[in-house]
Amino acid sequence: MKLSIKIGIGFAVLWMLFSLTLLGLGISREGFTVGIFTNVFFLLCAIALGLYLSRRKDGFQETIGLDDFKTAMQSGIIYTVFIALFVYAYHEYIDTSIRDYLYEDAMSKAIAAVPDTETFEQLQAEDSTWKRKSYDDYIENAQDKANTFGASAFVAMMHLAGLVFFSFFYSFFVTLVLRKIVLR
Repeated sequence: MKLSIKIGIGFAVLWMLFSLTLLGLGISREGFTVGIFTNVFFLLCAIALGLYLSRRKDGFQETIGLDDFKTAMQSGIIYTVFIALFVYAYHEYIDTSIRDYLYEDAMSKAIAAVPDTETFEQLQAEDSTWKRKSYDDYIENAQDKANTFGASAFVAMMHLAGLVFFSFFYSFFVTLVLRKIVLR
């Protein structure tokens, strides 16, 4: 197995342990945002270390930039896939408190925006979407949206999409830094 892939897997496991530690300490919901920032930082570390150690293993031989970018992306994508799978399993089977929190937060915002039937009547006057619907339809629609955005699969897909974007950006950035500054 390539060294860059091992590094990606290693950092993914490290983040999983960090996430499970937050759960064990009972601060998984409060640490959700910290976990996301730590996740992005570990992705950067996996890409940078994976590329650097792979180049060092090869004796820092002269290569084209796309080879370095490919090596960096290997670390990033394997990290991303492992994290997305873990996030799905974590939110679906291990700790549902974050999913429940996202649902409750979305519902409280929807109800705060339209707390009663009088406010709903004002919404009907402003938005033709709600003309022929009742306040109960509005609440049901809010529940459907909250269930969708709080679902484990949705959270995992957002992690996947975000980490793929960051993998691409970090791989490009780390390749530039390594080639233009570190290996001058």
